Amino acid sequence: MKKNTLVTGGSGMVGAAMRRVLPSAYYPRRQDENLLEAGALYAELRAINYDYIVHLAAKVGGVKANADFVSDFYYENEKINQNVLYAAKEAGVKKVVSLLSTCVYPDAPHVTYPLTEEQLHMGPPHQSNFGYAYAKRMVDVMSRAYRQQYGCNFITAIPNNLYGENDNFDLENSHAIPALMRKIWEAKLNGALSVECWGTGRPLREFTYSEDIARILVFLLENYNDAHPINIGNTE
Repeated sequence: MKKNTLVTGGSGMVGAAMRRVLPSAYYPRRQDENLLEAGALYAELRAINYDYIVHLAAKVGGVKANADFVSDFYYENEKINQNVLYAAKEAGVKKVVSLLSTCVYPDAPHVTYPLTEEQLHMGPPHQSNFGYAYAKRMVDVMSRAYRQQYGCNFITAIPNNLYGENDNFDLENSHAIPALMRKIWEAKLNGALSVECWGTGRPLREFTYSEDIARILVFLLENYNDAHPINIGNTE
């Protein structure tokens, strides 16, 4: 199975971790496979006959980027996801594992904690990144639709917040951990006594190391075949 697997998004943080965990898989480069183009991946899948796909590719960013470019995040992620799943169906791929995002869940007061999979569609996501969140949530809808109509074994996994090598350390567009790391490191270099952090400090978050997520995705590829999405990640 592992030698006959294609992984999208291999240049990202989780993609870099997948390369360490699953080096025998094929990782198409961005310059060779533009997933925004209609028909993306189809010729590749028909020519090589890959049986399995781990779908990680996405346009991603932190809270500021999501708020500033909400339409771009929705449009590009919708196109990527539709192109990948359609190509997989057309080429007869045996199984697709798609990674969603923790932000697909509804915002309060529509959910109760801890978050469980059956709450996924019980309300709108948080307003700050609703474009990206809805696009990723629709991967669950698309996967179940292909399963129902065509019998495709398409599954989805929902991580919590991630960190690891090859993360984005841009102060405007990164997520919490790399932004904090950079701010604290630069404060140390500059002899500053404090750093400015966004938010109130009251929200609670769960974080999982990217390589752990990669190993979980390989486990799901080999062992999980249910239509319902599954939560993955460290809960502490």
